[in-house]
Amino acid sequence: MSSSQPDPRQGGDGGKVLAIVRWGTPILHRELRPVTAFNTQELDALVADMFATMYAAGGVGLAANQIGVDLRVFVYDMDDARGQRRWGAVCNPVIEPSSQKPFCDDGGSNDNNDHQHQSNGAGGAAIHPPQVPQRTGSMTEGCLSYPGISASVSRLGTITINGLDPRGEPVTIHATGLFGHVLQHEVDHLNGIVYGDRVSLNRRDEMDRKYRELEAKRAYPDDWPATQSSHKWGD
Repeated sequence: MSSSQPDPRQGGDGGKVLAIVRWGTPILHRELRPVTAFNTQELDALVADMFATMYAAGGVGLAANQIGVDLRVFVYDMDDARGQRRWGAVCNPVIEPSSQKPFCDDGGSNDNNDHQHQSNGAGGAAIHPPQVPQRTGSMTEGCLSYPGISASVSRLGTITINGLDPRGEPVTIHATGLFGHVLQHEVDHLNGIVYGDRVSLNRRDEMDRKYRELEAKRAYPDDWPATQSSHKWGD
């Protein structure tokens, strides 16, 4: 399946590997501004830097505020429930519960747009409350802005994301399983929510204790992952 966006792993001008902002930094805990200027060099450069930083950190998703930018855009690159690679940059995403048949049910695609972000996504902001009871599921999540820590988080099992790509073209993603969890995690970031806000106070205290231990060991320097990669992606 082709994508309307170029494969970020295929070189080109690449992007800079930047330091990832950590939990506690104000920009991670407030709602971001919508993208209003599309098809610009500035937005293309931001997306390239986000992909480069995400890859250097070994992640599968990254939101703009994780590199200190106040814009509603995230990037992702991972396999879906069928094992098909999906990538893209999503601006102004809106999430809604999906009535679509999950990918894992029959192995068939439920995308409704042939050039869906390797298979696509992106739109407005905020999760619409479900009109009917929705199945949820718990999966273990981590966050590049709180590296080395993980916890089980409950989210909608099957979702649809609508939004815009960096050219301003409408995109839609249907997602389930881990892929769906990752996309919901990234939209949370754009709304100023970290996954630690979705766990119990006791679990959050345990996470914070373990993170302080990692900090004491300097496991992740303040400018991580830029410290381990001074080149541009694709060089």
